[in-house]
Amino acid sequence: MIYVINNNNSCFFNHAAEKYLMNNFDDEVFMLWVNKPSILIGRNQNTLTEINYNYVKDNNIDVVRRLSGGGAIYNDFGNINFTFITNRDKKSSTEKNSFNKFALPVIEALQSLGVNAEFTGRNDIIIEGKKFSGNAQYFQKDKLLHHGSILFDCDMSKLSLALKSKSIKFKNKGVKSVGARVTNILPHLDKAMALGEFREYLKNYIIDTHDIERIIEFNESDIEEIEKISEKSFKSWEWNYGKSPVYKYENSVKRPIGLVEYTLNVEKSIITDISIYGDYFGERNILELEEALIGVKHRRDHIEHKLKDLKLDDYIRGLTIKDLINDLLEI
Repeated sequence: MIYVINNNNSCFFNHAAEKYLMNNFDDEVFMLWVNKPSILIGRNQNTLTEINYNYVKDNNIDVVRRLSGGGAIYNDFGNINFTFITNRDKKSSTEKNSFNKFALPVIEALQSLGVNAEFTGRNDIIIEGKKFSGNAQYFQKDKLLHHGSILFDCDMSKLSLALKSKSIKFKNKGVKSVGARVTNILPHLDKAMALGEFREYLKNYIIDTHDIERIIEFNESDIEEIEKISEKSFKSWEWNYGKSPVYKYENSVKRPIGLVEYTLNVEKSIITDISIYGDYFGERNILELEEALIGVKHRRDHIEHKLKDLKLDDYIRGLTIKDLINDLLEI
């Protein structure tokens, strides 16, 4: 096993780095990494139902879809993420590929610091009943990627705001994140540590316990290839939003102009059907507006582009295009 030094703070780069390592390294890998404020969405989730879109947009929080399944998690400079990439054991998957196996080094490292950490459920590490680490896996041919996020000194108020979504407007079959009582590691340490100190301690602990003798850092060629993967996949709207499952979006907004109700069917983030009801007034048939929006991506800039030459007041008197877009994306 080798330890990979990775000091990049982009969630797009770091997930691309995982994919690059899986595809290009024969050695088993251990890597630690820290993201700037970002949300990591599970592979099978509907991104829009997991995030507070307006808060995320206003606060420049990156959103990326992981290769692995599981729920959405928030990262900032108070989190550490860890990655193990190993050869998949198809014959004894229960033991060698188990979540517990990869979480154990983190648990033991914390226990050596006096923290009573333990593995529970299908993929969580907890302290005194409170979750501080979620784990997920991804299989690719003969390779297994196991990664987890560790809450060390995360801003819990921002975590709550970023992941708070008005999911009642959505009806879908995607995996939903389950709210849990969470905690940071820092308050449970006998002696306070900075994030950098803890990262160094965790790195050295796992290097020692796994007899890791080779340590590498990405060279210019590696970084160039990882950036290509990042641009092509992990930074793309199609990957992060377009792969969301089929869902139905409903919203009802009361304004001085009247009540406006919206029902949308969305597939692969494309509006496939839309109905707009209400006690508003308008001169032209609302069917024309509905038909104009069918086939458009359920995305702010695409809806705005589609409506830029349309006189919306003819259909719903007093409603602006900005209002309409906010209604269609009020999540």
